Amino acid sequence: MTSSAPIAPSKATPDADSRPGWPAFKDPLLSEAAGGFLAPRPDFGVERLAEVLREGWGLSGRLTDLGGERDCNTGVALEDGRRLVLKVFSPDDSDRVRQFQHQVMVHLEGRGLGLTPKIYRTRDGALETVVTDGEGARFHAVLIDLMPGQPPQPDGSAAQQRMIGRGIAELHGALRDLDCPAANRVLLWDQMNAPRLREAAEMVEERALRRRILGGMDHLEQRMPALAALPAQLIHNDLSQSNMLVRDDDPLALSGIFDFGDMVIAPRINDIAIAATYFTLPDRPLAPQLARIVAGYEEVIALGDDELAALPDAMLARMLLRMVIPLWRSALFPANRAYLLRHFDTGRALAEHVLPPEGGPGRAPFAFNRSHLDTLCHD
Repeated sequence: MTSSAPIAPSKATPDADSRPGWPAFKDPLLSEAAGGFLAPRPDFGVERLAEVLREGWGLSGRLTDLGGERDCNTGVALEDGRRLVLKVFSPDDSDRVRQFQHQVMVHLEGRGLGLTPKIYRTRDGALETVVTDGEGARFHAVLIDLMPGQPPQPDGSAAQQRMIGRGIAELHGALRDLDCPAANRVLLWDQMNAPRLREAAEMVEERALRRRILGGMDHLEQRMPALAALPAQLIHNDLSQSNMLVRDDDPLALSGIFDFGDMVIAPRINDIAIAATYFTLPDRPLAPQLARIVAGYEEVIALGDDELAALPDAMLARMLLRMVIPLWRSALFPANRAYLLRHFDTGRALAEHVLPPEGGPGRAPFAFNRSHLDTLCHD
């Protein structure tokens, strides 16, 4: 992606000489959260992963690398036709965080949602197994279903946008009664932390983009109290086409939602805002497209007028994260640059709807309210 702007590595602090590109965040909580982005993906060969599969679950099959931002994800095709995923977690994920993700999958399977993967117990009855590399470092692996279907291709249609909204609401309904103390954590990908990434934003080399990002953060600084007061619950926090599936024979039938590594307790509208940044098209008016996603959501769960009014701010927060974090991480891990920046160009084009103009003061994004839903045609 040639149009993406590089990030200049920051100067290493005395305590971070071995961590090039590490921004010396002043906020200790944010600095700790950023640490989870530094370790490279676990790197295991096919033969070693086949051993893990055989020893942990007593299974064998054809293995295929599925890529991933932080984890090692490997597709497993069994002889009986089943398709699974062997996931080796990033070493930065604590026991608490991993067990939280396992708890979510077990809970959703019990709720019968039908959209989320099953997690398979090992031969010893555990939900994960320990994997060691050639140097004796310990990693942890799980085995889950590879959900059927294919990633939805954003087309800007009313039918697809309503489908996405309904799927989010169905997931929220299934998660609403799940109590996970581990979800109260600090994540860089949490929109509520967007204004706190100023130090990373200042590393963006492209001057015009940097000034516009910082202007957006100025605006959000004023809006955070209102966003924090909105109804909150456990949310997925990464509902993109990379983590959703539709049926092979029906692109308007949602068949899967997966990857719960970024889940957090946050305003529920954040999930709607996240999906909107992936399933709206930047060359079309934004408000009607957002209204269709909201209308799909409200087929299942009603939203408050204050939530609707805050959606543009939540979208702005996500857009800032989508620009700053991938640029920074691609500088840290250039070998994974293509994966990290796979949505960057589209995201930057969409950000034109919400970012302040260059040199201008921070300002509110476009306005959104229930009147946009009221004027929807029955499309």
